[in-house]
Amino acid sequence: MISRRQFLRSALVGSAAVGLGLGFRDLQADGHTGDFILEKITVPIAGLPSAFNGYSIGFLTDIHLSTWVPQIWIEHAIEALKNQAVDLLVLGGDYILVQELSLWNDWGIVRNTEFAKMPKREAIPKIYSSFAGLIAQHKFPDGILGVVGNHDHWNMYPLFERIMRSHPTLQLLVNKEVSIRRKEQELCIFGVDDYLTGLPTAPPTRELPNGKAKRIIVSHNPDYLSALIHHPQHEFSLALCGHTHGGQIVLPVLGPVAAQVVDRRFVAGMQQVLDNRLVYTSRGLGVVGLPFRINCPAEVTVCRLEAA
Repeated sequence: MISRRQFLRSALVGSAAVGLGLGFRDLQADGHTGDFILEKITVPIAGLPSAFNGYSIGFLTDIHLSTWVPQIWIEHAIEALKNQAVDLLVLGGDYILVQELSLWNDWGIVRNTEFAKMPKREAIPKIYSSFAGLIAQHKFPDGILGVVGNHDHWNMYPLFERIMRSHPTLQLLVNKEVSIRRKEQELCIFGVDDYLTGLPTAPPTRELPNGKAKRIIVSHNPDYLSALIHHPQHEFSLALCGHTHGGQIVLPVLGPVAAQVVDRRFVAGMQQVLDNRLVYTSRGLGVVGLPFRINCPAEVTVCRLEAA
């Protein structure tokens, strides 16, 4: 939730941004909004099992496949991660964006004509199937894991879950933990349901001995971590989050226009919390609310684990 003051500021700045966007064609077409930065993050973890020293995770979130986000953006992002030889692909939720208004289409801001004139009831299954089919074409050594975002819950969630689970190369984690093993050592990945629209639970409380096992949490919304970090019995070394888009529009002095997160520490980038635990929030790949970004480039992330 955001305060009334934040909402009013966002509305004013957003209106100005719309005017700016309509004045610059590169914000309307496949220009700067579709470009992304490949963020390469080194993640120091105390007691990391030796078999996972140098282990790499590709993180892709807030894709929002829609009339504003074409498949080619996703393909470029996946290829960038494959070129980095990541061991595991993690998807952070919000795979869809369904436009309720035709205003932007009427103004000619359409990057993906495939979904442009479809009614909502037809667009939703088509978008989910298109996304899942595209992702499932790619293979990574330890597979592809994904969590659920608020937009996925809002748009025919049972259908989304059924389509995602129909592809054996994709594993959807909804309050579920899986282990990647290297002999007797393991890296645990706990994927949580969306904090705002789902029913998130805490990760298991089992002991994770140094040098033998470590846990990474994947949560679409970083506010989940704000609640979790005060309960040390739920161990984790790193959390990967999205949802905020980094603000999507970031202006001098004012900063992010509307990041939609209560804990402002987690708007974007890496934050260290209690006991050297780390929370990383990606700016995401797609757009929402407005069809462009300002001073907040899209992101594809590579996290390389390193023994601290």
